[in-house]
Amino acid sequence: MSSETGAARDYQTSIERVGKALAIGSGLGGLLVLLLLVAAGQRTAPALIAGVLFGSLFVAIALVSVGGPIWLILHALGLRGGRYAAIVTGLLGWGLWAGAQGSSRFTIAPIDTRGWLFALAFKAAQGGAVALLAAGIGLAMWRIAYRPTKS
Repeated sequence: MSSETGAARDYQTSIERVGKALAIGSGLGGLLVLLLLVAAGQRTAPALIAGVLFGSLFVAIALVSVGGPIWLILHALGLRGGRYAAIVTGLLGWGLWAGAQGSSRFTIAPIDTRGWLFALAFKAAQGGAVALLAAGIGLAMWRIAYRPTKS
């Protein structure tokens, strides 16, 4: 009856699907780091390759150590939909991006207030873009890890 009314479906997962989702999410996270490096002006091949590899590694660590416990709680509460996966990974991606910025990037020079405001607006837009891309990664991971139950 839930498929006829459009009500919430129940989703199931398996350890194999979760492993695949983590691998794909880590790889996509590494590509996101690559995009950020290119946007920052990095063009040397060794730096870009190292960025993808280390980015994938650190995204995998973040997904398992931070996103994993949060997702286990949501899973236990029955909140297994794609929107929850997108929200959790979007916030996680934004948090990682904000943490990587450091406080030195937001110091204001007394002579150039307009330039600082422009830089602040650009950083806020960049953070929003990172959060949206991370949310897309979370949605892709959710689609790989979960399947609707057949009732």
